[in-house]
Amino acid sequence: MVACNEENEVWMESGVSENAVSGHIQFIEPGRTACFALLYVAKADRLQCMPPLVIASNIDERTLKREGVCAASLPTTMAVIAGFLVQNAL
Repeated sequence: MVACNEENEVWMESGVSENAVSGHIQFIEPGRTACFALLYVAKADRLQCMPPLVIASNIDERTLKREGVCAASLPTTMAVIAGFLVQNAL
């Protein structure tokens, strides 16, 4: 993600909900479309996209699971979202 922004390369981001009922894909073109958040970096005199909170704060994702959430269909939903990513990339 950071490398794509630094090189001004188009990239795609995706995610799946915790209960595996929904997901999303996002086309990101640095400097043109919205990303996670924009931060003006005075040193570099440019805009930079910030990573998701879970990455930026080094949170262990295994501790984020809540009680009562069944993710049995998570692999299936992830495969569908991956298919959407591939289709959009082509």
